[in-house]
Amino acid sequence: MQRQIRSAAVWWLWMPVTAGLVWVVKHAVFGGFGQQDQSYALWLKRQFFPHGGLVDAAPLFWFWIAVGLCGTVWAVVYIVDESGVPFGGWRSVLSVSVVLLALVGSLVRAGTGVWDNDKDAGRFYAAATILDVPAGGSTPPRSVLPVTEHSRPGDGSRCDLVGTADVPACVKTASMPAFDFEARTASYAAATKALTDSAGLSSGVHLMNHSLHYLPGAASGGAWTAVLDGSGEQPMEGVAVWDGKSNSVVSCAFRGDHAFNRAFGGTGAVSLRNLLAERFPGLVYSDQDIWGYCDGPDPRTAQPVVVISVARETGWKQRTVLAPAGVLVLRGSSNGKPDVTYRAQVEPGELPGAVYPASVVRSQIHEVQWLGGRGAKDDQGFGFAHTSAGTNATNPGEFLLRSKADGHLYYVTPLVPRESSSQLVVAFAVLQADRAGGGLNDLHVYVRSDDAPAVNLDVLASRMVSYMAQQTSITISAGQGGALQEIIPFGRDMWRGFVDFSGQTQDYIDLSGDATVTPNLVSLTGQIPAPGGQPQPQPQPQPQPSGQPNANCAGDPSQLTNTQLAACIAELSKALQGRVKD
Repeated sequence: MQRQIRSAAVWWLWMPVTAGLVWVVKHAVFGGFGQQDQSYALWLKRQFFPHGGLVDAAPLFWFWIAVGLCGTVWAVVYIVDESGVPFGGWRSVLSVSVVLLALVGSLVRAGTGVWDNDKDAGRFYAAATILDVPAGGSTPPRSVLPVTEHSRPGDGSRCDLVGTADVPACVKTASMPAFDFEARTASYAAATKALTDSAGLSSGVHLMNHSLHYLPGAASGGAWTAVLDGSGEQPMEGVAVWDGKSNSVVSCAFRGDHAFNRAFGGTGAVSLRNLLAERFPGLVYSDQDIWGYCDGPDPRTAQPVVVISVARETGWKQRTVLAPAGVLVLRGSSNGKPDVTYRAQVEPGELPGAVYPASVVRSQIHEVQWLGGRGAKDDQGFGFAHTSAGTNATNPGEFLLRSKADGHLYYVTPLVPRESSSQLVVAFAVLQADRAGGGLNDLHVYVRSDDAPAVNLDVLASRMVSYMAQQTSITISAGQGGALQEIIPFGRDMWRGFVDFSGQTQDYIDLSGDATVTPNLVSLTGQIPAPGGQPQPQPQPQPQPSGQPNANCAGDPSQLTNTQLAACIAELSKALQGRVKD
């Protein structure tokens, strides 16, 4: 009997003993590598104990219990048989019955957890989601019918209607406010090119691409920034800044009293990721939630600051979910050790960029599909998705824009129907980005009415290409790899498309979605120098030789210079286009 008891103990304990040995190896052998400890602890929490204990344990824990109980049933039957006690006795029957009931209960608990796992994520994020439906019209927009056709009256304050599915859904009768978002002056692709080519003065330093961040300005306009990260034993260099207008790239460096001896891409003692994991084991972040800025009026002498919008894996039902948890603010010091400050709550205006994690925003948008319940999601394809238009392939949403109306920063994302080939923009996802703390920020999904002017990014791109061809002698292409790289919403029903040549934004075109506003084509000029440099002077027109017929192009073409001849051809082309247009 003792042998059977030992076998049952081994059967039960092999998994936790193995887990403990793995932790010892990671913690002792790889001590000092904070990411090892953090990732393993978070994995155990995610897979077994979302709440840190047996309450609402994860499905995998209950599967382990079920496997252990199967072995226990065998051990009980074997022990009873070996003891010679009749199996029909009440003690043996009771023992086996209790174990079998526990086995069934653990399997049920595991099964329900697996079945509701994805829906529980939808339930968590749905509590902070509001579908804003425009007033007027005989029926709500078709894109939200799976929610509104099965609803009941709400409280009339936060929600005018609430869904009747087992996922909370809040519907508000309200049109999209006049945020009057400020427009950007350059595309994401151009900013990537400009900052990558012209930033970084030390070997081993590279631009951290996912840290590319747009900082909306107040009166002077916005700017693009990116972290100049180190690698290997090379520490972080600083923060690069590009205003997107003059095409001048500058940077603020970690040096002097603001030295910084760590890097996200560093190894060993230079690894910033290990340091952050050791100090803040409960905080996680995505690379797209890392950004920097230069704290001072002149970037060349300003102090570089790196900000990380962090999240926390929070226990919810039988799983974990990502919830915003404030920011980490990183500065240099006189001894080179990173000065890291954790701020669990950030109010608007305290930092110049987004403090709410963009990775959490994307999860909130994704989980909107659950507002109508599992049936509406699976059978009717309810929900919204990012556009797949070629112009916005590399940057389809979560645009950080400043509202002229209230001065706040918002994530703005044009949305198309989920599981549909349609590229019509049927809604806008808007979430305040300059405030963090106290849980999820409300995600407002402003749904467009069915009779609103159709907005399709592919059609907008075609209109922009056509307009530029009419106004200039240049023909551009749209889509990924084309000259027209990106189309961003701003203002009220206004869109801006960026025209990039050789990776630099040379022009932008403003159009209204309903084609009621005269398009605006603006040409940008300038060169991109190295950090700290000045824009290279533009070539000045050469003085024309006296007596040369260059003013009206009426002289002998053989007497004109190449520059004069090209100018005359351009003038004739414009005149011809004007006649064709008339």
